[in-house]
Amino acid sequence: MRRFFLFVLVLLTGRVIAQEATFSQKELQQDLDSLASALRELHPGLYRYQSPEQFDSTVQATRMALRENMPLRDAYAVFSQLVSGIRCGHTVIVPRTNWADTLSKASFYFPFQVFFVQGVPYLTFNRSANQEIRPGDKLLTINGRPVEDIRREIFRHLFSDGYNESLKYRQTHDYLFFYYYNCFIEQADSFHIQYENARKEIKTATVPALGMQEMARNVSANPVNRAFLKAIQHERPYTHELLLDKQKDVAIIFLRQFYGGRDGETARKALTHFMDDCIWKIKRRGISDVIIDMRYNPGGYDNQGQVLLSYFINEPVLYYNSMHTIMNSSPLLEHSSLSKEDLVMMRDNLVKQPDGTYRIPLSLNKTLDSVWPAANHFSGHVYFLVNGGTGSTAAEFTAVAQYLRVGQFIGEETAGNYTGGNGAEFVGLLLPHTRMHATIPLVYYENAVGTPQQKGRGTLPDYPDNYTIDEALSGRDTARELAYRLIEDQRAKAKE
Repeated sequence: MRRFFLFVLVLLTGRVIAQEATFSQKELQQDLDSLASALRELHPGLYRYQSPEQFDSTVQATRMALRENMPLRDAYAVFSQLVSGIRCGHTVIVPRTNWADTLSKASFYFPFQVFFVQGVPYLTFNRSANQEIRPGDKLLTINGRPVEDIRREIFRHLFSDGYNESLKYRQTHDYLFFYYYNCFIEQADSFHIQYENARKEIKTATVPALGMQEMARNVSANPVNRAFLKAIQHERPYTHELLLDKQKDVAIIFLRQFYGGRDGETARKALTHFMDDCIWKIKRRGISDVIIDMRYNPGGYDNQGQVLLSYFINEPVLYYNSMHTIMNSSPLLEHSSLSKEDLVMMRDNLVKQPDGTYRIPLSLNKTLDSVWPAANHFSGHVYFLVNGGTGSTAAEFTAVAQYLRVGQFIGEETAGNYTGGNGAEFVGLLLPHTRMHATIPLVYYENAVGTPQQKGRGTLPDYPDNYTIDEALSGRDTARELAYRLIEDQRAKAKE
C-alpha cells in the first residue's frame, strides 16, 4: 500500500518563505484588520467552533504578537495560527499567491521524511548521505526538542475541519514535514537528531540541512532506502479503476479522486458513466462484495458524492439538510469565484432568515434535492476504505453513507467534519502589505446526518486500520487485507 510519496516539485504546495521582506508593525496590523474584517463579513462558519468573543480575543492576541520589522516568515506563522483556529479545512492563508516558486532553491530542509504511526514518529525516506539511519528508526528529538513538541507546534498552523487531526498527520508525514519544520520551527544549517534503531539502541547523528535537488538525489543514491523503495514502487497509482479479484470473488472500485470537468454537470456525467460501467461489470460476474477505495480522495463537485451514493441506496434520501451564507451581497464578492450572473441571482434569490443568515433555496442549488437510487444500483455488501486524505466532497459522502449504513468503513478518520463544512464558492483576499493570500469559503453546509457523539470530528471508521511501521514499510495494504477478512467472516456467517 502506497502510504508514502516521493516528491515532485510541481506537485508541492509549499515553499520556503524568503527572509528579505520585512514589514512594520503598522503594516502588519493593517493586514490583520483586512483579514479579520473579511472573515467577519463573509465566513459563514467563523463561529462554528468558537464564539464571536473568542474570535475577537484571538484577533487581539494576534495583534499583540506582531512586531516592528517582522520578516514575512514570522508574520506568516502568526497569521496562519489565527486562520488555523477557525477550524475550517477550506479556509487557507499562504505566504504568496505563487508560493511554490522558490521551493527548489531553498537549502534549510530537514533531510528525512517523517511518518507517524499511532502518533509515534518514525523516519522513512532518508534524504541525507548518512547510511546509519534507516527507514523505520524512531525519531526522538531534533536539535534537542522532542518531536511531539514539534508536532504540536506545527499542527497549530495547519488547516483542517473541527478537532480532526487525521488530515494534519497526512499533510505532515505524506508531504511536508520538512517544509513545516522550516516554516514554523526553525531554519537551521544542521540537525542534531536522537533516534532509536531497530535494536532499541538510542543513537545520535548530526546531518546538514539540504536543498530539494540534493535530497531527491539522496533518496535513490543512499543504499538504506533500497528495500523500502522496492516495496512501494511496484504499485500502480490508481485514480478511477475497477479491479475484479477473481480469486477472492471481490470487486474493487478505486476512486482516489473524483472526475474533474469544466463544470458540475460534466463531472456528474463522467462519474455516472464510470459507475454505470463498474456496476454493470460487477453484476455480470455475479459479485456480491465490493470494496470502494476512497483513500486520498480530496473531493470534487458536490453532486459527485450524490452520484456515488445513488448506486448504494434503494429509496430516495436527503444528502444535505441545508446550506446558508451570512450575506447576499458585498464588495468583496468581486474577488470571488462567482460570475456576475451568479452574483445577481444570489442577491435576488437568497432567503433571509430570522437569525440574519441567508438560506440557499433549491432553485439555486439542485444538490439540496433528494438523491434517488440509480437505475443500476448495487444491492450487495460494500466496504469503504478511507483515511485522513479523504476530504471535502468525499468526506461529505462518507458521512451520509455511514449515517445511512450503506456499507462498512475501514481505515482512518476522514478529513471533513461529519456534520458539514464550509465551501462551494470562495473569495480570494490579497492582504495589502505582505501580499499573503487568504481563501474564504462562502457557504455553510449541514449534512443530512444525525448528531455525532464527538463534535468536530470526521467520519470515524467502523474498523480502524491499526497498522505497524513494519507493515507500512513492507508496502502491505493492511486496510484492504482487513476488508478481505471482513468479507470472509460475512460469508462464513451466511453459511451457518
